[in-house]
Formats: sequence, structure tokens, C-alpha cells
Amino acid sequence: MAINMEKENSVKSLKETPFNGRTLEGKLRVKKLGPDQPDIAIRQESKDRRKHFNRCFSKSWFIKKAWLTGCSDTNTLFCFPCLLFRTSRSDLAWTQKGVNDLKHLSEKAKKHEQSKIHMESAMQLAMFGRVNIAVQLDEDYRIGIRRHNEEVDKNRHILSKIIDCVKFCGAFELALRGHDESESSENPDIFRGLVDFVASLDVVLKEHLQTATVFQGNI
Repeated sequence: MAINMEKENSVKSLKETPFNGRTLEGKLRVKKLGPDQPDIAIRQESKDRRKHFNRCFSKSWFIKKAWLTGCSDTNTLFCFPCLLFRTSRSDLAWTQKGVNDLKHLSEKAKKHEQSKIHMESAMQLAMFGRVNIAVQLDEDYRIGIRRHNEEVDKNRHILSKIIDCVKFCGAFELALRGHDESESSENPDIFRGLVDFVASLDVVLKEHLQTATVFQGNI
């Protein structure tokens, strides 16, 4: 069924094509439009202690209660967030039948906006279309932990290779330091030569030696 683009947010349209049955783009348009606030012709006569009252609906209610929406076809009021996210727990008066009791409107509106189901619907509407910050932060945290663990594992690997070189020199009582262990030296002695040899076989150690300033020059 085609939806009137100008009235996608109307009560009639939302009843004919429920919010949860619309495309994401359609839902975002409805949220952007907000509650439809048409002219509502609700009039009510009542008597109280021999006094006669004529009540008429004022559009100022739409300002006082931003969640209010209305249907000009039935001259009734609805709750916009609850209409969008209605469930089996939703108040039928505010999502299906509509409210037109002006005498008790203030009381009913206050009671409804303090209800758990209304607050849940209002929160859903407020968060709809936004990035879930909690999930994003959790994802960033997990990425940070993973990168940290990868760096720790890398450092442990590098350290284990250097320790193996030290153990090798110790096992054969070889000097760890030579007279000249600079990169240009023709005789860097056994330890530096051993580390360079291991690095030629180990990409991780090789990259570390090329980038770590502590290994530039003398060891």
C-alpha cells in the first residue's frame, strides 16, 4: 500500500502500515517528521455542582506534551512513541482506541507518561537510528585488549629469541660483547652475529631489530 509521503507520521498511516513493518529509510523519515499534530475538534460538555462546562481541545497540549499526536478523522489523541513501538503490553487507549476525555486528560496524560511502557517506548524512539555507544565502546575496548595482547606476545617472542642467544653464548662460555659491535664492524663477535643470524630466520625479530632504537649501534 502506498503511503502518503506528507502524512507518513499520521495516526491513520501508522495504523495502516505499522512502524515495525516499514523500511529503515521509512522509519527514519517518520522519526524525523515527529508526531503529527493536526487540528483536533474535541468538544466536551459537563456539569459539576450545577455548573455547566464546555471544554475544547487546545493545540497547546502538543507543546506541553511533545509525545502527543492526534487523529483528525476520529478526533482522538494518541501517544506517538507507544504507537510506533506498541506491544501486547501497550495501553490500548493511547495506541488503538485514542483518548478524547478532556475532563480527565491531564490526569490520564500524567499517568501514561510515568508508566514503564511509555518510558521504554520513548527511549526506543530516542535511540532509534543512533549508533549504540555502549556497544561501540565495548568493541573499541576489545580491539584495544586484543592489540595489547598481540604486542605482549610479540615482545615475549622477541625476548625468548634473545635469551636463547644469551644461553647459547653462556653454554659455550663465549663473550657477549666484542671490541666493536657496530653494524659496520667486520668482527661483531659471536653474540651480535648470533642475533643477526637468528633474525635472518625470524621475521618478527628481524623487524624488531630494524625498528627498535635500543638495538641500533651497540647491543
